Amino acid sequence: MTQQKGIGGVDRRDAVTAQLGGNRDRQGSISVDEAPLNRLVIIVAIAAFGGIFIDGYILGVIGGAVGPAAAELGLSTLGQGLIASSALIGIFVSGLFFGRIADRYGRKRVFFWNLVGFLVVSLAQLFVVGTWDLVAMRLLLGLLIGVEYAVGTSLLAEFTPRRHRSVLLGSIAAFWFIGFIAAFVVAHVWDADSWRMLLSTSAVPALAVLILRMTLPESPRWLQSQGRTEEAQAIISAHYGPQYCLPPAPAEVVKTRLRDFFAENDWRTVVYAGLFWFCQVGPLFAIFTFIVPVLDELGLNNGFSTDLLMNALQLLGAGVGLWLLWLLPRRTFVNWTFALMVVLLVFLGGWSDLPALLTLLVFGAFVLIITASNSVQYVYPPEMFETRFRSTGVGYAAAFSRVGAAGATYLFPVTLDYLGVSSTLLIAAIFPLVGFIASIFWAPETKYSALDV
Repeated sequence: MTQQKGIGGVDRRDAVTAQLGGNRDRQGSISVDEAPLNRLVIIVAIAAFGGIFIDGYILGVIGGAVGPAAAELGLSTLGQGLIASSALIGIFVSGLFFGRIADRYGRKRVFFWNLVGFLVVSLAQLFVVGTWDLVAMRLLLGLLIGVEYAVGTSLLAEFTPRRHRSVLLGSIAAFWFIGFIAAFVVAHVWDADSWRMLLSTSAVPALAVLILRMTLPESPRWLQSQGRTEEAQAIISAHYGPQYCLPPAPAEVVKTRLRDFFAENDWRTVVYAGLFWFCQVGPLFAIFTFIVPVLDELGLNNGFSTDLLMNALQLLGAGVGLWLLWLLPRRTFVNWTFALMVVLLVFLGGWSDLPALLTLLVFGAFVLIITASNSVQYVYPPEMFETRFRSTGVGYAAAFSRVGAAGATYLFPVTLDYLGVSSTLLIAAIFPLVGFIASIFWAPETKYSALDV
């Protein structure tokens, strides 16, 4: 058979083979952190956003149900605080353990089965007959929410290229507030006598997100951290392109234990990852869970219109936070938002005889800043830890934060009753003050760093 000659007498098949070989040599030479946004990243983002939407919805819907539940079940003020904070206690417990499970056994399975749990427990709230039944259901939901914080943010961070990470992870906070506000709107139009059914409505978004999560692959970064580099590269090649690769794999796979997390990470980073989150969500959950009596005490509660304004400010704050994440380094972001929260809370608590319009403006500014500050919670901790510790680190940080949220939410109605709104807001200012001091000394700068394997 006559060979086909190309220009210069070179066999065309040899030329093609040489060209393909050269392409193979170049395959996988570009870091996946430099890849553009693609369909898989968008699907993972929607799956993570959906989980956080459910979290916000579950934590928000109790605000509309606790009043009718208290009337039917005869709850005291402390009982109402316990029900409002029980989900936060659950987040604390699960954050400590399920992040570790995801680091050891993989993100995908935990990410999927968590939604099955959301669906089942949401529906189980239809059958609540007493106070402790309700506390138990809310505690279980809190356990599941803690899993979402630990695994969802880590998974999205590991799939997302570096230049899109601030926007996508920062958007998680916006979806939390969208879920929280959706719960407020649903509770407003819902029949108060049907509070059990109101609580169970979280099953609807849970089912939708569950179906979406069935299609997701395992995290390539996690696979590589377990020595399964070929599987990891196959996912990268299929969804990002064969020219992209993960950073070099470690020389050997090291199985980690929980104590390794504390031993191998700088103690300041470990403490700060939980402490800054703790200081942000303490006043957030306390004030927003009991927003109606707070507005009453401040002389601002004009019914649904005021509530709607507060919710609009929350959404605006989430958008402002996303813009600031893109604009500012992480340290600058946390330092300034903490400082502004201290000033606004001290102003509200220290001057109780302000004109109503000025009080509304200052309180509105506080709502805007505190919701903006929460955008960093889903970006910052995943950037602080390497892949083999990431879910453990994020879970620990979320658990630490919920100590502040649960404690503040449990005690807030009591201090409001006994001390009044001025003293209560001054006490709440301690949270961002501690956060500001800790940020000055310990906050790492992670915005411009690639994720470690």
